[in-house]
Amino acid sequence: MPRTAAQNKEIRQTRTQQILEAARQVFAEQGFYGARMSDIAQAIGVSQGTMYHYFRSKDELFLAVLNVWNEQIKAIVQQLPNSDLSTVDKFWLVNQLAASFFETGEDLLPVLVEYWAYTLRNPEAAASFREFFILMQQSFKDILQAGIEAGEFKPVDIEIASALPLIILDGVTLLTAILGKDFMQPVEQTRLAQELVFEGLLTKMEEPV
Repeated sequence: MPRTAAQNKEIRQTRTQQILEAARQVFAEQGFYGARMSDIAQAIGVSQGTMYHYFRSKDELFLAVLNVWNEQIKAIVQQLPNSDLSTVDKFWLVNQLAASFFETGEDLLPVLVEYWAYTLRNPEAAASFREFFILMQQSFKDILQAGIEAGEFKPVDIEIASALPLIILDGVTLLTAILGKDFMQPVEQTRLAQELVFEGLLTKMEEPV
């Protein structure tokens, strides 16, 4: 009996997820330039031809892997402005997000550095990263604006201040990927840097709940 459209869709979604998971592992182990589509196909036991039914190229697959990870982070950050937490606590949660970034995405740190280099030569990738950065920054802008209006944060240049959590995170990511965790302490260094930014924003010193 022929499969239904719903069954075909489910099979395709399952296979796509398998490919993305295998690709993440292979990219993490071999890097973008070292990895081959055949390596990823072999990891999940399919032909290389099957891979191209789902992703037209290694570049497209590479960007898809990074997009899955970006979407997970973005979904969390974009929820913060509309949560029931105080503006102070919302901004403070950035520290926890940064910590989880290094705990759950450690294997992708070298891949991220390759991705940033890749964006310099690929306008489509650069545009995608810019869109991601702007969406993330907008969430921090909303939190800062609300905090300033509530008198919890000092009046600051929101355009500049809202980028700081992302600048800190990306900077520590780059140095950790290059120097290694035996030299860097990414969780602690990110937390401390963001705490100093956070404390500098407060109109009065207080401990978040």
